[in-house]
Amino acid sequence: MISFLPMLSSCSSSLANEATSASTTNTTTNAYTAVYKAMTWGPAVTVTYPSSCTMKITSTGVPPYHDPYYLGPVSTANPTQVATTPSGLKLAVVPYAPASITGGSATFNICPTKAASTTASNLGPIGYISSGEFLYNAFEATSTPALADNVSYTFTSGGTSYTAYFIDNCNSHSTPASMGYTWHLHGVPTCVTAATDGASGPSHIIGIALDGFPVYGGRDINGNVITVSQLDACNGITSATPEFPNGAYHYVLPIGVANSQSSLNCYTGTVSATVVAQMEKLACKMRNRQTVDAKKEREWMAKMAM
Repeated sequence: MISFLPMLSSCSSSLANEATSASTTNTTTNAYTAVYKAMTWGPAVTVTYPSSCTMKITSTGVPPYHDPYYLGPVSTANPTQVATTPSGLKLAVVPYAPASITGGSATFNICPTKAASTTASNLGPIGYISSGEFLYNAFEATSTPALADNVSYTFTSGGTSYTAYFIDNCNSHSTPASMGYTWHLHGVPTCVTAATDGASGPSHIIGIALDGFPVYGGRDINGNVITVSQLDACNGITSATPEFPNGAYHYVLPIGVANSQSSLNCYTGTVSATVVAQMEKLACKMRNRQTVDAKKEREWMAKMAM
């Protein structure tokens, strides 16, 4: 089972003991607050503001863009191997099933400030995208960059031709049943940015990371592609955007990048104890959803990986 944050403990942790991170309200952080409150979120998302510096996001997790079928690890439910990723992961065709997808909720500090040192990003959710999907870091549980491990399979069903992908054309896919069918992104959500930015316009805010800093696509204020050499170790940059014409620190999901910098490698700000607790609750929810079939699926996956 993938843990969602390195500091996660057991499911017995109580949300009643959540600690709220300290928030500042200087001009810079107030600018972040105003931008978040002006954001447009997808129909899968509900956003509220419990206080002047906090924002609660609740999402069904159902992606607005998806294919009828995708490729997932071979399992008891889908035992027929049809493809193998470059890293050796054996895949089967999985029908898209929105009723099985796991959503979640978290409260973010929207008055973020930089921490004294960075914190490595975790496997599992590292933020939310405005469409309602989770953002993950660049890596699969196999420690392989997900976007570099893609493969597709074309087949015919009912007289119709379909192409199923491990990573779809939006740079997203789902975890298997044993991990709660969590739909998530490992890089720039091209289906989202196509709607918000157009083919070559400047990137607009499309999400929020766990530390409260905003997430953007891969173009600067002039519509130029941002290269990874312009970004810091966490994929961050301080520059002007349509929402911050005077410049602000934000994360970038670079265009056409399929390596470890396709998503955030670390957090520049503080990941609050509140968010840690809420992501722990989500992880526990996923573990509690596991059935006997899910246990058999994990055993099957381990066998197939030998």
